[in-house]
Amino acid sequence: MIPTSPRSCAHGSRDRSPIEHHPRIGDRPNVLPKGQVLRIRQPAHLLLALALGLICLQACERKSSSPAVANAADSTVVADTSGSGTNQPNAKHDKKGSDKKSPFAFLNKNKKDEKAEEEPVPVELASVEVRDLPTYLGSTATLEAERKAEILSKASGQIVELRVEEGDWVKEGQVLARLESDAQAVALEEATARTRKLASDFDRVKALHGKQLASDKDLSDAQSAWEQTEASRKTAQLNLDYTRITAPFAGQIARRTIDRGQNVTMGTPLFQIVDPDPLLAAIHLPEREVRRLRPEQEVLISPDTDPDRDVRGAILRVSPVVDDRTGTIKVTCRVTAEGAALRPGSFVRVKLPTAVHEDVRVLPKRAVVIEGGENYVWKAVADSVLKLPVLTGAVDGNWIEISSGIEAGDRVVAVGHGALRNGSKFREVRKAAADSTSAARETQ
Repeated sequence: MIPTSPRSCAHGSRDRSPIEHHPRIGDRPNVLPKGQVLRIRQPAHLLLALALGLICLQACERKSSSPAVANAADSTVVADTSGSGTNQPNAKHDKKGSDKKSPFAFLNKNKKDEKAEEEPVPVELASVEVRDLPTYLGSTATLEAERKAEILSKASGQIVELRVEEGDWVKEGQVLARLESDAQAVALEEATARTRKLASDFDRVKALHGKQLASDKDLSDAQSAWEQTEASRKTAQLNLDYTRITAPFAGQIARRTIDRGQNVTMGTPLFQIVDPDPLLAAIHLPEREVRRLRPEQEVLISPDTDPDRDVRGAILRVSPVVDDRTGTIKVTCRVTAEGAALRPGSFVRVKLPTAVHEDVRVLPKRAVVIEGGENYVWKAVADSVLKLPVLTGAVDGNWIEISSGIEAGDRVVAVGHGALRNGSKFREVRKAAADSTSAARETQ
């Protein structure tokens, strides 16, 4: 027994002792007055004290976490007491249930975490296939037109007419623009008139010389004067022609650098014209690799804007010299495919076939995971995955050769390996469904 003072047992008196209090059996767990101390004088009462502390902690936690539930439970008890009392067991059961919930909330949380971890990971699978895999020698280049020219002004004057714009297709000799030509036209008329007069004089002297009425010197002077004026006339005609800017060959206007009304001088850039048929790609390869190449050998050209599309081409020529600065040889390729929709200046990747690996196991490159310099795949086994190391070989576009580690027909994770670990459960997502889900997310 824990001895107490008489005043400490009187729960209703004001001079209640703050030193010690012995709660009676059956008292509510929260009857210990504020500030009163429970003193343990015998070790036998340790279990009783711990039990009382746990009950008090439980009651405090229930009131702080769900006061609305506690108030509802109390009101239910009062209603049942004043009534028939048939629902008292249910009220007590609900109260006990609510009391038992809060001390073990962390256990429920752990269970929820375990269930969340066990949820299957959505992945996209791919099968190991057997096929022929070609190998290539690749390089990069910029497409260039075989014929490209910068059109310069051959005369001085003001631009009075523009007949083409950028992107227009033109024929050889077609007029692109025109300069003012009044002065050149007048000069041509004067030169033509002088030439006509001296030509008539030359014919008259020539006739007299035939009748031996004119000397050889008279004939020679008349012929020389006519030839000089004829040369002047041709010069005047040429100056007039220079005021008309024409296309040197058939092609497409790539750039226009002048405007109507602009004054230009001799040598001013006016237009740039290109002939995009054929398009050329110049690559530089090591000397040891060039020995296997020959003109007209087939190549594949992939534009950087669409790397999955291959356009057929061929080797046009191989340079006979080695660049002493880089140790490489220039190889010029041309696009042979019609309607390839490629443009001069496009960045492309050129692939030259070197060999074909027949009947090898291949996988999409995205299915191979590189960690620490090693290659791995996530193999699907029943409803879980297993991480396996693999050896890889040749690569062709989006496909990679698997030398060992998995067999033909095995299914591996192609998309979604970021959230996997050994033994993880997975849920297969079809490619069409994955694409629609991605599109819906982008729309949002």
